Amino acid sequence: MMLGVVLAAGPTEAHAVLKSSTPAEGDVLDVAPTEVTLIFNEPVNMVPESVQVFAPDGTRVEHGKAAHPDGTANAVRIGVASSQRGTYLVSWRVVSADSHPLAGAFTFSVGAASKTDAKPPAQPSQVLSWSLGGARWLGYLGSALLLGILVVLAWCWPTGSATTLQRLVSAGAVLLAGGALLEILLKGPYDAGLGLSVIGRPDLLQEVWQTTYGKAVVARFLLTGLGVLVIWRNRWVISIWALLVGMTFALAGHAAGGSLRVFAVLSETAHAIAASIWLGGLLVVLVAIRLRDAEALAVVRRFSRLAFAAVCALVITGLFQSWRGVGWSWGALTETTYGHELLVKTMLVVAVLLLASFSRAWVNRRIAGSSAPARRGIDLRWTVLGEAVGIIVVLAVTSSLTATEPARTAYHPKTTAELVIEGDTVRVAATPRGDRSVDLRLYVFDASGQPTDPPEVKAAVSLGKIGPLPVPLEAVSSGQRLGSIDVPVAGTWKLAITVRATEFDQSTKTIDVPIR
Repeated sequence: MMLGVVLAAGPTEAHAVLKSSTPAEGDVLDVAPTEVTLIFNEPVNMVPESVQVFAPDGTRVEHGKAAHPDGTANAVRIGVASSQRGTYLVSWRVVSADSHPLAGAFTFSVGAASKTDAKPPAQPSQVLSWSLGGARWLGYLGSALLLGILVVLAWCWPTGSATTLQRLVSAGAVLLAGGALLEILLKGPYDAGLGLSVIGRPDLLQEVWQTTYGKAVVARFLLTGLGVLVIWRNRWVISIWALLVGMTFALAGHAAGGSLRVFAVLSETAHAIAASIWLGGLLVVLVAIRLRDAEALAVVRRFSRLAFAAVCALVITGLFQSWRGVGWSWGALTETTYGHELLVKTMLVVAVLLLASFSRAWVNRRIAGSSAPARRGIDLRWTVLGEAVGIIVVLAVTSSLTATEPARTAYHPKTTAELVIEGDTVRVAATPRGDRSVDLRLYVFDASGQPTDPPEVKAAVSLGKIGPLPVPLEAVSSGQRLGSIDVPVAGTWKLAITVRATEFDQSTKTIDVPIR
């Protein structure tokens, strides 16, 4: 049923993008519109005050509540009540299918353009972002303690009932349910770009509930309570319950949007379950080897085989998810936050796998079919403990990775060009930052190839009827200038570079710079 929720929504891109609007960016109308409509490339969810319209005098003039016109999930419409002439600013904020909030702004004019402060929509506080990441991490840990331990006990140690394991399972239930509850409370303010002070506001909770993400997290909360009921059931009941819990993590992350969604949901489900089994099983082994009897050694042997299968599943699904999030672009891997976090996670996993290989070799050589001296049990305990700590750190990185825009859509290649203007050579490097801003670096050389400083070097950007907007430039060394600018709307902007060689001689050349 939960899988059907995401499959029924149809195909999507990796991230929602504003395709068009009515009025369009830069339009100059004869009369003020009565409504504004935004069209996205995929279904989106709205947040409170999802669309705000500012009149030329700065007052808000949207009328009513933003809604999907005629049930069209990829469109958002809101009424406008104003007759002022001049430039209007439309600020919007929505949530994409993969649960990431997206925001933007654009302008249109009535009669003629006028001055307006086109400021990007507010971003959620950093404290809120970190809190939401912490809630996800608690959920991952809770899944390992509850789901992982229950599955390993069911398949490797049906008679295991150590007090330590019971306490770990109880702690897992608290962490899994608590993490889900925190996510439900924090996601609304995060999506709306607000702060911690509005946690629990009814309209924010309602907006979260209406998303696939919200339904998945609520299901996880309820399944935690159901887990208490399946503790004493057979292994197949526990396995089905674990499958449902794993699916809630898939539907609350990147797998819920983008291409190959069916495979992504199945892959992410398997990935979450395998990670929980690996960490939960290691904790079971730590308890078992303290007993140092034949039954404990049998538990270690059985888990060694199960852990090998879990690791294989993690590697296969991890490779698929990495490709889906990054693609084949080396720049996307090395020049984005998602790529950096993925590289850190990969290095940590390799280190944990190295420890796991020592543990598995030790089991194969020394435990199989024989009793283990106490010293050997202590040796195995340290390698297993190292694995467990390593996986806990990996889960922390994963919680951040889940909240980060995939590199495939976040990567914005640097635009470079070499222009000859008034006899000087200007090398341009424009680097989009992904938040509707761009960093600009200019190098100016004379005819002999030496750095030079003409009397004046200017830069400006424009898009359709927007601009030109000047880019402030700062001379940082001979022939080198740096600058940056935030633009009100994403798109392929025209970057104009002007060099004045003398009081009367100046020339301008233009290049295209994609800014998202």
